[in-house]
Amino acid sequence: MRCNNLQLTFLAVLTFALAGGCKKKPIDDLVSESQKLKANTLAATAAAGTAEITINWEQTFQRIDGFGAFGGRIVPFFESPKRDSIMSYLWGNSGLKLNMVRGKVLHTYPFNKQTGVVTIKPAGVDIDVNVNSTAYTSLTAVQKEHLGQLWILKKIKERYQVPITFASTWTPPLSMKTNTSQESAKWFNGLNYNTSSSDFARYMAGFAKSFQNEGVNFYAISPSNEPENVFSDWDASYWTSAHLGQFVTNNLRPALNQQGLNTMKILSSENAAWGTANTFLAGMDRSNVDILAGHGYVEVGQLVGGQRGLNQSPVTWNYATGNKPVWMTETSDDGGTYDNTIVGGLKLATSMHKFLAECNVNAFVYWLGMLAIRNNESLICTNSDGSLDFPKTYDVMGQFSRYIQAGYYRFGASVQNNSVLKVSAYKDPNTGKFSLVAINPGTDMITCTLRLQGFTSGTLTGYQTSGSSAAHWQQGTALIANTDGSFTLTIPAQTVTTFTGLKN
Repeated sequence: MRCNNLQLTFLAVLTFALAGGCKKKPIDDLVSESQKLKANTLAATAAAGTAEITINWEQTFQRIDGFGAFGGRIVPFFESPKRDSIMSYLWGNSGLKLNMVRGKVLHTYPFNKQTGVVTIKPAGVDIDVNVNSTAYTSLTAVQKEHLGQLWILKKIKERYQVPITFASTWTPPLSMKTNTSQESAKWFNGLNYNTSSSDFARYMAGFAKSFQNEGVNFYAISPSNEPENVFSDWDASYWTSAHLGQFVTNNLRPALNQQGLNTMKILSSENAAWGTANTFLAGMDRSNVDILAGHGYVEVGQLVGGQRGLNQSPVTWNYATGNKPVWMTETSDDGGTYDNTIVGGLKLATSMHKFLAECNVNAFVYWLGMLAIRNNESLICTNSDGSLDFPKTYDVMGQFSRYIQAGYYRFGASVQNNSVLKVSAYKDPNTGKFSLVAINPGTDMITCTLRLQGFTSGTLTGYQTSGSSAAHWQQGTALIANTDGSFTLTIPAQTVTTFTGLKN
């Protein structure tokens, strides 16, 4: 996807000359005009390269539930010789410190309709099996996927105590669809409401219960993934908003309750484009939907126009959400040539800022955590020699996920005298910790005066991602407050910097 980054526009000031034959002005007037022109030039340049930032502790917005990634593609992740390092880079304290992981309600699990039991693990195989052993290589591709997902979700939970695991459903089992021979949603292929609504709800509940028995308690479950996508070849299911709402209320909620999963939340509707989710959810029975969700790809009109990837201009939903959490549960720059540079990183930074600071989302989840190839869909990629490649999107994700913890609240942050700089601020009202994320996609350094309103702080620590930074989050020298309580910040061109501090 091509992205039109904002560019700083500088005022060009031309020197003047006296034309031959014109009346000459007194030397004092000439000096005065020269000084005036110089002052105007400096003022214009300063306005372009400076900014006034104010963060207001008393102006509180949404609670942040967290940041996450999908725990797949499952088999490449599970079979990767670097899978332990990858998990640490994503969910560990030295990595992104993600507190959310998204799984998948696979449609291929064995299901006993009489008992409601869903079998999520191949019989006779330990999840810690060596992937080079005969016990593993003799498994079918479907069995490997089952085993791999169980291992990934269990290990993330055990090693990093990740509190939010949720799962989305691409399609019901094929036997429950209108076209039982097709995985995709082409020709509006979806759940057969007349015959299989109850069975599908029991299948989802059985899936969640079987994972609970393995020690993985899903925080939330979603019955659909991009329910409007009737064009793609991958596994999918077509839903109307009316039918999805009816299914959640009449089938899924009762089925979860019957399995003793009364506290498990239902998440919906996860449309591919944020604007599509707005329309879809607005026309849906949301009474039993606990978390409202959409994806962060470009809007339909942009897609038709040839654009793909990260939505750079999502808009706030225009219906009353009823104070329910709003999650952005999938996004990536899924089009174009692989870009591991700061250009790609700034696309993600802009998208994250828009979703968090303008659309007021409570959670931001990237599509893939890792891939065994180099591709813009993943935060961590693999080079041809097997080594890991960290695109700048990885670093940018960390600018948010590492320094904005679950339970923080977004609070007031505004920029004056600069149309390029993007800032957002987040606080922990209990501890007084706060973070300010500053994004400069422009081509010039910006010198900022940061003013704290409603509170004071003695020092700030900055962590920066740039095109040339070797460290993932380059830590700067601690900044000391000026005598008036303000701070002077320097934000280089093409960078993302997070400043952390503590309220006095």
